[in-house]
Amino acid sequence: MRLKTFPIARCRLPIANFTAVIVPVLKGPLTVLKSAIGSWQFAFLLLLLVITSCNKNPQQPSRKELTVAAISGVEGEALKQAAVDYEAQTGVHITVTEFPYANLFEKELIDLNAQTGAYDLIMLDDPWFPTFATKQFLTELTPLLQKRGQNGPDSDFVDTSIALCRHPYQTGSLYALPYVGNSQLFFYRKDLFEKYSLKPPATWEDVLTAAKTIQEKESAARMYGYVMRAAQGNAAVADFMPIFWAFGGEMFDLSGKPTVNSPEGIAALEFMVQMGKYSPPGYASFNADEVGAHLLQGTAAMSINWPAWIGKFDDPTKSKVIGKIEFTTLPGARKPGQAEIGNWLIAIPRTSRNAEAAMDFLVWATTAEQMKRSALRGNPPTRKSLFRDAELVKKFPAYPAQMRSLETSRPRPRTPQWNEIENAFGIFLSKANSGALSPAEAMNQANAEIEKIVQRGQ
Repeated sequence: MRLKTFPIARCRLPIANFTAVIVPVLKGPLTVLKSAIGSWQFAFLLLLLVITSCNKNPQQPSRKELTVAAISGVEGEALKQAAVDYEAQTGVHITVTEFPYANLFEKELIDLNAQTGAYDLIMLDDPWFPTFATKQFLTELTPLLQKRGQNGPDSDFVDTSIALCRHPYQTGSLYALPYVGNSQLFFYRKDLFEKYSLKPPATWEDVLTAAKTIQEKESAARMYGYVMRAAQGNAAVADFMPIFWAFGGEMFDLSGKPTVNSPEGIAALEFMVQMGKYSPPGYASFNADEVGAHLLQGTAAMSINWPAWIGKFDDPTKSKVIGKIEFTTLPGARKPGQAEIGNWLIAIPRTSRNAEAAMDFLVWATTAEQMKRSALRGNPPTRKSLFRDAELVKKFPAYPAQMRSLETSRPRPRTPQWNEIENAFGIFLSKANSGALSPAEAMNQANAEIEKIVQRGQ
């Protein structure tokens, strides 16, 4: 005969076994209580106690609290707002701590080296990713995705963005998901190009010609043909790499030996210095803010910059060039133009105490719905569908160009020493642009310094 059971939450207790299970634990005062009220009444009372115990918050997981290290600015602010929305939906509290770009890498690296477990998720600029992945600081995400019924990231992510999240690059295991789809764009004054019958530049020689033409013809307006950044470190490298690649330069040969001082590399730096003649004085100390300011104030006609600036050009409180800036992919030379990709990735440290909860939030934050909210807050997405979204394209007309740029963009060398290499390389590039070194001297000295860095890392 099959015994009936009570479906008491997760407890399924056979009636016939109830006494056998409960009675052995009756001692002391409970035995007295049994004598006072009778066996069946006592059994019923115990049953109520079991039901109450078994049903105590049966579907409520213990409250989770997650911590995130994020970049300050529009990227981190979007993630902070997403955390607020997520808590409202799930009850999971997320503390997002923002750090300036100059401090975030060091802060994260120190924490993961010390294994403090301070962060459940971290934002990474994509060139930093090889450092963290090589040191085995990050949680492999595929097993966590498989627990959710996914074999990997869905196909809507832009291929070049997902490639950045794998170690080794493009083909290895997945250790992050892409959150912000930055890649460089070429900005130019379409009104001035129309005024002087100039075509959108397809090559860097076209850029040089247009810069010379506009600067000469707009001299009364103190207009510069081009503005670039060449401050030491990341700034100089970011503006140089698209020229360097277009001229056929490569940082390393197939064996990993530095080759920045190749004839192609020296020719690229010579061209950059030549372009400096049409850039405002002091450009050798410019960062992105100075470049953006010249474009906003209408004192420069062309530049390379990141998508975060796009919305500012049509902001009447900031811009004197509303409706005058056009965007396109980067020019080429000996090779087709390629932008430097600069995605922001989100990873889960191996020291996280809440990896599965962190994965839940990461997957949620990178869905098309949530990434669209981030995009509306100013962050370019990493999903193909969002670059074609009608609402987003209407708000951000540069999205088609951004999509083309992102799909053809190129990462900085995937080496754990990149931060140190970039800093050293940028010093010599800046010195060439300030006139302290000739392009050949700068590239020869840079090559020697990069070789030392590589050897120290072996």
